[in-house]
Amino acid sequence: MALNNNIFCVSNPARMLDGLWQVICESGIDLSKILIFVPSRRAGRSIEKMIVDKVGHAVILPHIVPLGVGIEGEDIEDSNSAQVVSSQERVIKMADILSHIPNIRNVASAIPVAHTLITMQDYLENSGKEISDIDWQDVIGDEYASHFQNNSAILSVLSQVNDEIFNGRYSETKFRNSAVYAWCDYVKKLPTNDSLVIVCGSTASVPVTRNLMTVIAGLTNGRIILSGKIAGRAEDFELNTNPYNSEYEFIKGVGISPTDVREIDVGKSHMDFMNIAFGNEFTNASAYNLENCHLIETNRESEEAAAAVEIAVRAIANSKSVLIITPDAAGNQRLQTEFNRRKIVADFSGGIPGTFTPAGRAILNLLDDWIESGNGDFETIYLSVQFNLFDAVAEIIEKYANSFSPQFVIDDSVSMQVWDAIKKLSDCLNKHEIRVGITDARALISDALSGIRVRAPMNSDADVVVLGTIESRMQTADVVILTGLNEGMFPALGYENPWLPRKISDKIGIPSPNHKVSLMALDFMTLSCGREVYWLRSKVSGGVQTQESRFISRVIAARGLFDKDIAKDILSAVRSRDIVPEKLLRYDDPTPPADWSDVYVTELETLIHNPYAFYVQHILHLRPEKDYWAGVDASDFGILVHDVLGHAPDTSTAEDLVAKMDARAREILNKNNLLFAIWHRRFVEIAPVAVEVLKNTPNAATEIKGGIKIGNRNVRAYADRIWNGGVLDIKTGTAPSKNQIMDGNMPQLPLEALMLKNGGFTTYTSSVSDTPIMVFVQLKSHNVRIIKYDCDETAMAMQATYDKTLELFNMYSVGAAPYKYLRTSDSKYKAVDDFARVDERD
Repeated sequence: MALNNNIFCVSNPARMLDGLWQVICESGIDLSKILIFVPSRRAGRSIEKMIVDKVGHAVILPHIVPLGVGIEGEDIEDSNSAQVVSSQERVIKMADILSHIPNIRNVASAIPVAHTLITMQDYLENSGKEISDIDWQDVIGDEYASHFQNNSAILSVLSQVNDEIFNGRYSETKFRNSAVYAWCDYVKKLPTNDSLVIVCGSTASVPVTRNLMTVIAGLTNGRIILSGKIAGRAEDFELNTNPYNSEYEFIKGVGISPTDVREIDVGKSHMDFMNIAFGNEFTNASAYNLENCHLIETNRESEEAAAAVEIAVRAIANSKSVLIITPDAAGNQRLQTEFNRRKIVADFSGGIPGTFTPAGRAILNLLDDWIESGNGDFETIYLSVQFNLFDAVAEIIEKYANSFSPQFVIDDSVSMQVWDAIKKLSDCLNKHEIRVGITDARALISDALSGIRVRAPMNSDADVVVLGTIESRMQTADVVILTGLNEGMFPALGYENPWLPRKISDKIGIPSPNHKVSLMALDFMTLSCGREVYWLRSKVSGGVQTQESRFISRVIAARGLFDKDIAKDILSAVRSRDIVPEKLLRYDDPTPPADWSDVYVTELETLIHNPYAFYVQHILHLRPEKDYWAGVDASDFGILVHDVLGHAPDTSTAEDLVAKMDARAREILNKNNLLFAIWHRRFVEIAPVAVEVLKNTPNAATEIKGGIKIGNRNVRAYADRIWNGGVLDIKTGTAPSKNQIMDGNMPQLPLEALMLKNGGFTTYTSSVSDTPIMVFVQLKSHNVRIIKYDCDETAMAMQATYDKTLELFNMYSVGAAPYKYLRTSDSKYKAVDDFARVDERD
């Protein structure tokens, strides 16, 4: 094969596309008859754009094929063929089987274990091993620790899953591998004198891809363009952390040495220095100037993201393109947040996990809340939809739309990808008749969403592109920013097999965790050859001090000189953005623009007694949060009583009502709680009066909405109880005094009566309602009673309240009066005192 002289590298990996163009031009083959294999679809799009730019006119492009397998992270689309068992289905079935093992017990605990087993199987299939052919008890002999011998029982579950769900079908890995093997046969049949087959930018890290490259290297019309610029000692290449470990295995396999690789001259780069820095041979060379590289060390991860965006903003101002590399999804999210803050459009089409989307986070957050509270809502809904998880989620979204945090758009492109992932999960559970509780459902949804990459449409006009390390291969820009350069992040270790001793893993073809370190090292070297490169790292991550990436350490050890001075300027700009200029607090009464929005009768009461509180709650839409640590209080008692009485049949007895209120109280309080005993005594006191009310107002409508227009503004209500000729309000505390009612200062019930008179409720009324009555049911402890206002008193109260309300609207909506803070001793109107800084006022 060496005689073909057809394996290349480029002098500057940042200009690999120029090297590819040289190979294409030197071949003399028509573009339409060229087949090019690349690491990713993005690389393919870059090649298409490069060719069009070079040719300068419309042209029939080469056939460009993205290669790779999902287990290595390379971008090749999963098949939906009926011949293929999805990885998700394998994990779910595996987790279901494992959940019956005593020390695992549930699906949520089994999912991580299932993933390690499925990943191990995929690696074995990449190496050409059949899992069903392995006798684990024989492989893990007596010479190994009992821990590994005990694992053989769990490893045998792999074969069980194969037998139960594969039924002659392929795994995704095996299916993709078979497709690559098919390419091996295909390229051999191409006419050698009228076609060209190129593999460009592959690391040869996957055995099946290496096999294809070997076949193409053996063709006279085949060309291989390797990543990097391989040079150095064989003993270094054989180390599994070496950047060229995979390429060396390929080169050795085709019978040539690194010196036989032909270099395509596309200009100078720092690759010769990088090869020295990442080798293990001592050198006494003089210092080397990496004039294009800059190191910025930040205090925390959020500051690192802000620094990356600051660099990008400056580059854009100078009409430069920007490529940002982030090795993890969390870093991607931090960057997106910072770009949004700076109002910069960036291409994040590399995607984020579904768990990072608003819809994904909202669903998981709500399930977390339910798990903590143990309210049983999920189980009720799940049962009502016949154990269909997707239908349960749909029901939850419809029923609890206002409870989600963050809020999301249900039918945008991002959310639709989340629903699709949950639908596939649900179908898989239904297929295998697996039913789950809320904890397992939450774990399965999280796992399903973690397994998808939610991608926005590719924005080819964006000046900034944000990619992961794998997607970045064959990409470059005027400014390249590498983020996350800490140990454990860039580089990060790959798959660590917990089931087998390292010696056995090596023997059966499972790569070392250092395999990923090797690939990321090559990515670091090639990306650092760009025109202008920034290395970013945070000194602290998650509150823990970090260690700089070994890649930076190697550059320093090899006496590489790079710029650090720019860090001061960048960080000064970033930190200055967080300095908010002091502004003295103003205690002026607020005068917002005229408010003509709908207002509820209970809000009008607040406007009368403390206009500032109305301003905060109605106009600013702020509500004081209940103290998380606060216990049950009077408001919970009031909600309970209103709910029971609002749904009680007219024929209820006192015993019925007490039993229902006791049952509701037990849901809130422990039966032995002293407060339960106090509440029970109040229930006993309340029940006879409540029975009298129900008896005297038969067929009444409860908790009903109503409205009326006063001074061109809609006033709304939510009445406790109305009937033809009267309105009723339940007060678990003290009812308003007669003077307050007749002066119009307690507008709720009089306005509800006015709504009844004017047909403001969607319920039957007759002429009796033209002169309604008002009834308060006061449920104050030791003073439970019914307070009635006859039709004449009600008419006077309605008129006084109407006039008062019109006066308020003329003052605030028309007259733009300030919303003054009025001191009051009634706690009902003091909810915003802290916000108003009452103690600081004169």
